[in-house]
Amino acid sequence: MSEETTIAEDLPPTLTIELDPPIEVKGGATYSELNLSEPLSGQVLNAEKHLKGNFGAAELRMYALTLVSQNSGVPMNVLRDYCPIGTLNKAANYLQRFIEAGQNNGGS
Repeated sequence: MSEETTIAEDLPPTLTIELDPPIEVKGGATYSELNLSEPLSGQVLNAEKHLKGNFGAAELRMYALTLVSQNSGVPMNVLRDYCPIGTLNKAANYLQRFIEAGQNNGGS
């Protein structure tokens, strides 16, 4: 087994990140956690649409927001407007580790 393969295998299959305090939005929806799992190919492709051509910090942030939103089911505008950046980064880093492991071993 290659070292690159073990990177993905070492990741927990799911990660729950508590939102403390919970995010409450108009209309009554409350989000208390981000439930994450290995991203699907379509989720990655949708996020990567933000990385065309020359891209900078804003495009990288849109990539992270899209990936976390699609994977967690929390609407992107909720994450964008209410999620602390440290929480978003933690979620995006977890998901990105699956993508990087797949790039190293030819998977995903």
